[in-house]
Amino acid sequence: MSALHVLIIFLAVYYCVVVLGLCVGLRRIRYKKSDIRPFVSVIVAARNEERTIGTLLIQLTRQTYPSYEIIVVNDRSTDRTREIIESFQRSHPSVKRIDITSLDGEMPPKKNALARGIAESKGEILCFTDADCIPPLGWLAELVGAFGTGVGLVAGYSPYDPSLLSPSTRKGVLKSIFYSFLEYEEFKGAVWSAGAIGLRKGWLCTGRSLAYRKAVYDEVGGFEKIRHSISGDDDLFLQLVRRATRWNIRYVMEPGSYVRTAPPPTLRAFVQQRTRHFSASRFFPPLMKLFFFVFHSANLILFLSLVGTIILNGPSIPLWAFAAKVICDSMLFLVAAPMFSAWAFAPSFVLMEFLYIAYNTAIGPLGLFKRFEWKPERES
Repeated sequence: MSALHVLIIFLAVYYCVVVLGLCVGLRRIRYKKSDIRPFVSVIVAARNEERTIGTLLIQLTRQTYPSYEIIVVNDRSTDRTREIIESFQRSHPSVKRIDITSLDGEMPPKKNALARGIAESKGEILCFTDADCIPPLGWLAELVGAFGTGVGLVAGYSPYDPSLLSPSTRKGVLKSIFYSFLEYEEFKGAVWSAGAIGLRKGWLCTGRSLAYRKAVYDEVGGFEKIRHSISGDDDLFLQLVRRATRWNIRYVMEPGSYVRTAPPPTLRAFVQQRTRHFSASRFFPPLMKLFFFVFHSANLILFLSLVGTIILNGPSIPLWAFAAKVICDSMLFLVAAPMFSAWAFAPSFVLMEFLYIAYNTAIGPLGLFKRFEWKPERES
């Protein structure tokens, strides 16, 4: 047996252990809902969001949860964002606005906006979403219901919904495949997030549906220890809570908690968004970086070795290794699909997995090198 085949076997075993571990983690996502209803602060950072902030505030002001405030941090907007927020303030006393007119200090813009909102908040629990999201009316109730004794942070699912884009934007076969993949990639991210949290190894989450106790925020020193990353107010904060505190972390996957949002409308916008998200990985702990590097390398190498075996009519070891990968991927999908209401991906599962390999290979490294800014001035 050659050294290459030994490597392929090792990578296949590594990959399968990780994927099956996620299956175990997903099975552990069980909890009894709490009936305690503390006062909650919903905090939204908004910059040039005139097209979406109104829809968000409609949903937030109609939440079924009984006791909460909404704090919108208007971060240097140059469009009608402030005027729209003011119109809601006149009819909804629970809506509060904070205006940021210039950047102070070294805190990245979004973290600075969130920190300003948190400083003005009165809630025992802080809930976060983005200005372009559509939380369901039971969103707050579902998030807060997961805060049992000893739970400090709760993460949720925020799927992409291409139907929120204009029909002309979605027209065409290639665009249909593109938006289907964006939905699938977001689903995969949620599976990783929930599975890892179930294993008590929280790595990832999304700031579009996130909540934590104000006491947790204070205990870790706010965003000060993660201020060096322009992104990471979600992933890096979750990792900080896991490492530096004794609070438990939970994941909510009830359909009534899903926070929908429109996907990036173009490939360029998607690459820019994911590059920004991946940039936080530069500040992951070294062992975590190694873990993800080996996993995604295994995914790519197992695929390439299969192609090489088919073309060169080589030994069957790569074929069996890839078959093991496919079986484990299928098992993970069968566990996750009913939990995330994701059976719609079943017909395109194989295609989506191949695209997922290409995506992580091509876009993942960009976050380590490419520079960007949050909500640049030219955006509106």
